Amino acid sequence: MHFKFDREYQLQINHNKINVVEWGDPDGEPVLCLHGWLDNAATFHYLAPLLTNTTKYRLIAIEFPGHGQSEHLHPAADYQFISGIAIMDGVIDILKLNKPKLLAHSMGAALSSIYAGVFPQKVASIVSLDALGALVSTPEGTVKQLAKALEQRKAKRNKKRYFQTLQEAAQARAQVSELPVNILLPLIERGVTLCEDGYQWSSDARLKHLSWLRLTEPQMEAVMREIACPVLVVMASDGLYKDYPAIEQRFDYLQHVERIDIEGGHHLHMQFADQISGKILEFWSKNEQKSLN
Repeated sequence: MHFKFDREYQLQINHNKINVVEWGDPDGEPVLCLHGWLDNAATFHYLAPLLTNTTKYRLIAIEFPGHGQSEHLHPAADYQFISGIAIMDGVIDILKLNKPKLLAHSMGAALSSIYAGVFPQKVASIVSLDALGALVSTPEGTVKQLAKALEQRKAKRNKKRYFQTLQEAAQARAQVSELPVNILLPLIERGVTLCEDGYQWSSDARLKHLSWLRLTEPQMEAVMREIACPVLVVMASDGLYKDYPAIEQRFDYLQHVERIDIEGGHHLHMQFADQISGKILEFWSKNEQKSLN
């Protein structure tokens, strides 16, 4: 077994079964962990032991609908990026998490910024890994976004791809990732199902469809200016936003923000877990001390 964790269970959120994986003290301070697009809870496989080994934290990693081992949406439903905040809110309510910390990567980090802006009183802090806010569109781009989204839904799906071994599946993923096969294996193990013809991806192919609409930058700004908690942003030199200079202005939207730039790619938290876990623990400890003073 490549992917290791302490506990696993399911929650019923908005009529969908959501898988949850945990590490650390079940009575510890809650940290809600949110993965990126087409990833799963195993994205925290390397960070989790370092964050819970000698500390008081309870890491709770959910898998959004259609990802990992969570249930796919009904065939008549559509995956919309923004609906992820409803999943987050449902988990926080059902598990009765009192102002959890958020630890999030990519899509999960974008949703964290939105959720903390909408419900600033519900979040203690955010660690945002290679993302700050969501990818946005312009008012003029709305028509193209809607048209393309509709065409994608009408298109025929490709045949499912099968792999004879996890190693083979990891090699396929490595072709479109900066990570080597050995680091990818936990993520791959969690992201496949085994059937008669071999391993196939467990994620819903419809996740590759565009959302109907994206926020505009002014909307993103309005949301992020409502964030009251401290935010740590860990940016990769060769990450998602390397060709997106507009993200720089978003640091000015936040009341309490720290930034760390690290050499590496989009999944730097998997490749450089030792370095990043130390920065996260330092950030958490510092802000806990501030809240006590």
